[in-house]
Amino acid sequence: MLDRIKKKQLNGFKEFVQNMEITSSSKRIHIFMTGVLEDPIYMNWVMKNIKNFSHVLELSSEDLEAVLMFQEQMVGIFAKSIAKEDIDPLSLLPRLGNRVRDELSYLGDLSPQEIDSARFYMIKMTRKLQMEEKITGFNWLLPPQDVFFNKHIKDGKEQIFFDNGNLAAEGEYAKAKRIGYWRHNYDTGKILAEGEYLDGLKVGTWVFYYGNGEIKSQGKYMHDQKHGTWQEWDRNGVMTEIKYREGVRI
Repeated sequence: MLDRIKKKQLNGFKEFVQNMEITSSSKRIHIFMTGVLEDPIYMNWVMKNIKNFSHVLELSSEDLEAVLMFQEQMVGIFAKSIAKEDIDPLSLLPRLGNRVRDELSYLGDLSPQEIDSARFYMIKMTRKLQMEEKITGFNWLLPPQDVFFNKHIKDGKEQIFFDNGNLAAEGEYAKAKRIGYWRHNYDTGKILAEGEYLDGLKVGTWVFYYGNGEIKSQGKYMHDQKHGTWQEWDRNGVMTEIKYREGVRI
């Protein structure tokens, strides 16, 4: 997944971060879990840069008003984005607060999807104006150049470490492909996932964990694709079973 993105180096990195910011939480988790097994160091740098909607609300009143004045529909979109928040628009927007209040008064009961869509658009437009230097810029935390290149050069046992010194992953390579048992960790050092590889592809039973060590999901892979019945647990410990056929949920 990451090879094409990494070839574009810094530009690809920034595009990937911005696309992740406007992706639904469920899809973002899927992309993260796929990417972090492939290259935990790269994905750790990605996650350091991702901003959510709170980033928009933290803008200065001048910058936020510049975003809302960028397009005609922006005031209405912003109103949708804060519809479920206990926010007085005048506290954020001295000049446009009353217009936002009016828009809020016209809104009906919005679905979570409608609110998410409005928030994603606000994030996208904020990033656009920051990149064009029309408002105060975003302070990127950019990875070193060697993060964009595959540093694996030999077969045998392998350990990968985060910048903080914690172990990111460990396992074995043969003919430049992962084989056998591998363990992947969060940057805290706690286990994230464990399972088997064959010729670089995930096979057999894999287990994924929350950051507190509790099991998040487990099931089997066939040729790097989820296959068969998977068990998934939410944060409250409630388990559901999901069936897959060659990576597609059925």
